[in-house]
Amino acid sequence: MDDNGKYIRLFGTLFFTFIGFIVALFLIMFGLRVLFGVLNYIPWFSAMFTLLIVCVPAVLFITVYLIYFKQTKTHFSAPVRYFSYSVFSAAIGFWLYFWVLDFIIFFSKHYNGISEYNCYNLAFLSANVFAIFFVGIVQALKVKKEVNWMDRERKWENETP
Repeated sequence: MDDNGKYIRLFGTLFFTFIGFIVALFLIMFGLRVLFGVLNYIPWFSAMFTLLIVCVPAVLFITVYLIYFKQTKTHFSAPVRYFSYSVFSAAIGFWLYFWVLDFIIFFSKHYNGISEYNCYNLAFLSANVFAIFFVGIVQALKVKKEVNWMDRERKWENETP
């Protein structure tokens, strides 16, 4: 009788934990729906959210370009460094130009959709991703080949008497 009581208690615990999880999930979803429904009635919140969404790609890509710009200083090949600097400088310039243009569009037209802003142009975003990978490939092709573990082992065997 003692074993059956343990199994019944285990089943009850698992069952009510599952039911509690479903109820908690329902309450969280309902609470988020109410919260975001109330936020639609706050006029400045929609504008701030749209401004945040307009700024995300520009801030992200400019940060990536600045990080790679700093890391390019340590590359030993001068032509690759100058090529990388020129690509990164041009990309940062284009991002700043389109970001300012998007600010002008936002403050003059107040569009809520992202399709009206230049930073979300698919060709522009694709070109930036391509530029990041292309410069990375160019820099990687000019780096000296690393000695892998098999070559190190052969070298060590040849040096050992």
